[in-house]
Amino acid sequence: VTYKVVIPDISVTNIAFAMILGVGTALLSIVFCYSLHKLSKLLSAKIKNNYIRIFVCGCVIVILTAVFGTDYNGAGMNIIADAMSGTTRPEAFALKLLFTVITIAGGYKGGEIVPSFFIGATFGNLFGTLVGLPPQFTAALGLVSLFCGVVNCPVTSLLLSIELFGGEGIIFFAAACSVSYILSGYYGLYTG
Repeated sequence: VTYKVVIPDISVTNIAFAMILGVGTALLSIVFCYSLHKLSKLLSAKIKNNYIRIFVCGCVIVILTAVFGTDYNGAGMNIIADAMSGTTRPEAFALKLLFTVITIAGGYKGGEIVPSFFIGATFGNLFGTLVGLPPQFTAALGLVSLFCGVVNCPVTSLLLSIELFGGEGIIFFAAACSVSYILSGYYGLYTG
């Protein structure tokens, strides 16, 4: 267990909230994957030279960093840890999505998985704050269910939840991941 989160009581209401979060992470995973694929194709078509494309996107990231700070550059493990402790900015998930899509679509090499953890954890944290569930718990649900939506691997996602958070809340993770997997459909990082 990497992160200790407080698991709420098993109730129809709490399972329903986990499923609603699964809807949100499915939609967010579709936006993430669709934006990444479409912007990559658009930039490749409009800016044929790889070096110019990388330079232009790098300049955009520098400007965004000057405006929003460095929290959205790199893997963002510190922000994931903040989400697990219950403290993140409400817009963090959207900014990380924007930074990641521009960076990868522009031609920079890097991962999509850890940024998807960041996006899911910060979105889940916001969701918990809005609905009155422990934001650390919903950050954990968001991390795993958004990962499930972007990779379309529900069993792997459930195993990840056990590895990171223990097996105590598996019913909540299963509910969120099931919904995210079903609704994200054929949109994924490695398809489309």
